Amino acid sequence: MQLTRFSDYALRLLMYVARGDGSRPITIAEVGEQFDISHNHLVKVAARLSRLGWVSATRGRNGGLQLGPGAENLTIGTILRELEGHKAIIDCANPPCALNGNCRLRRALDMAEQAFYRSLDEVTLADVTANQTAESIIRLHHDFVRRRSA
Repeated sequence: MQLTRFSDYALRLLMYVARGDGSRPITIAEVGEQFDISHNHLVKVAARLSRLGWVSATRGRNGGLQLGPGAENLTIGTILRELEGHKAIIDCANPPCALNGNCRLRRALDMAEQAFYRSLDEVTLADVTANQTAESIIRLHHDFVRRRSA
């Protein structure tokens, strides 16, 4: 199983916003520069995260993104379920499989996917942005602010 690029970018954006130093909102331009992600992709990601209430977006000169209320307590499982949707790992109907209905592989893969999400339900956004990750993000943020000020 591989995450979509959209989910990957959303996780990076959430992590970065979660550990900004709080001195000012985080801009899409900053996140894009830090992770080498196109502005257009991040606008779409930020819009979706905003609709979900996981980030709040403020327009204007002093605008940017901030973590939405309670978003630090979101589990990675919840985030990925919402962003990845509910598509099967394999599609037994297209192209049609001669074993369809008489094969245990799909059930095994479905169970593995459920176990994957259950394990990620034990990990919050706060958990994955703690300690060294937090320090790295704060350092990236401070370096960005320093470069912009120069």
